[in-house]
Amino acid sequence: MQHVVILHEEEKVTSGGQRDVYAHPYDNTKLVKILKPSQNMPRHYNFNGWATRLFPSTRIRQIRKEYQEYLRVCLKYPTPDFNAPISHMYGFVVTNLGLGCLTERVTMPDGSLGKTLGSKVRAGALTDTDIVLLNNCISRIYGYEIRASDLNADNFVFGCRSNSHALGPMECVLVDGFGDIHAIPIRSMARWSNRLGLNDSCARLARNTNLHWDVKQRKLIRQT
Repeated sequence: MQHVVILHEEEKVTSGGQRDVYAHPYDNTKLVKILKPSQNMPRHYNFNGWATRLFPSTRIRQIRKEYQEYLRVCLKYPTPDFNAPISHMYGFVVTNLGLGCLTERVTMPDGSLGKTLGSKVRAGALTDTDIVLLNNCISRIYGYEIRASDLNADNFVFGCRSNSHALGPMECVLVDGFGDIHAIPIRSMARWSNRLGLNDSCARLARNTNLHWDVKQRKLIRQT
């Protein structure tokens, strides 16, 4: 019989388009992502909405692509000094709410959950230091040729990562939205096509965060 992790509503820390995210009940270095029941999903009448209703396996495909990208990157950079700009993933766990994806928890020095780029922008609390950390994360996404299909402001989290039972330095981490989830996987075809996709995603991120995307320097800067 499998061990079942019991999750409670009060342990939910955030909710995305497809998954709810819970604090792990007895490991404060991890989070548990649970796919929302299909009957609880809002009906969208765009391409993705129709595709999800006609082909329910599309939702599972997104999770599979996320794990495939994480595995590809880790196998390509297996050295101990590799500092992944994406959150680490630890496989699956059976929960009372369904199969859960175990993922790294990015925390503040006081132990609270890390702050998203989106929350900082909405609160008017984005600092110059935050922008430096964000650009460092983006630079590593390009440098490690990571295929990231959804550079949403709420997918970037500022905080510390656990390292040998201690917290590391403050950084910015892409915690969701990586993996080539497009129907035609153009980003997976070549380095140049992935970079074009990243350029487009970063430009969109800049528009949604009141920043400017300098494509030549590959940096986000404040509007002048």
